[in-house]
Amino acid sequence: MTLVVRLHTIKTGMSMRLRVALIVAFGFLIGCGASRKLSENTARAKIQELGLLDLTEKQIRVQRIVHAGEDQAVAEADLQLVFRLSKTKEKDWQVNAIRLGDRDWIDAQSFLAALNEVRAKQTQHSLEQLQEGIRKYQAKRGTLPAVSDIVKLTDLLFPEYMGEIVRYDGWSHLLRVIPLGNNVFELRSAGPDGVAGNADDIRLDVRPI
Repeated sequence: MTLVVRLHTIKTGMSMRLRVALIVAFGFLIGCGASRKLSENTARAKIQELGLLDLTEKQIRVQRIVHAGEDQAVAEADLQLVFRLSKTKEKDWQVNAIRLGDRDWIDAQSFLAALNEVRAKQTQHSLEQLQEGIRKYQAKRGTLPAVSDIVKLTDLLFPEYMGEIVRYDGWSHLLRVIPLGNNVFELRSAGPDGVAGNADDIRLDVRPI
């Protein structure tokens, strides 16, 4: 089971709220049967079972469900986070705590750090997926793909060597393909800040087998 979290600011006023789109991909559907489609009620129940938020069924709005074959589906649902703000010494408003569902307030920096950790793991997994696709390509073609950007790379790998197109990291930044010479290249994410070439970059070298 794979969980992807996408955050979208929707409006501000006396309070601030953030729309959270949770995309949950189920490799198998418990109790649905091989020929039955995933229903909104089942998707909502499975999201609740993750235990991420203390939400009732009415607080989880399933926007759409996209099926991929008989045993996989992507359910996109909207939730809400509540933000607590306070003024700094400079009289500027700043978010200092976040509440998820009916749980206690969470320090904003701690929440963002945890979210970045999840996104970093997702990004590492995406790089490893690309690496696996490249190795399958090399095993069949006898050479690494001669490309220098992620779009051309995924066009070569999908669908024969990869089951899905992977082009973005966990922060929705386009991944980079950097030739290093000697038939070696690097797959790279710019990390949380979106700026390539500093300490928070996530890298994975791809070398001939």
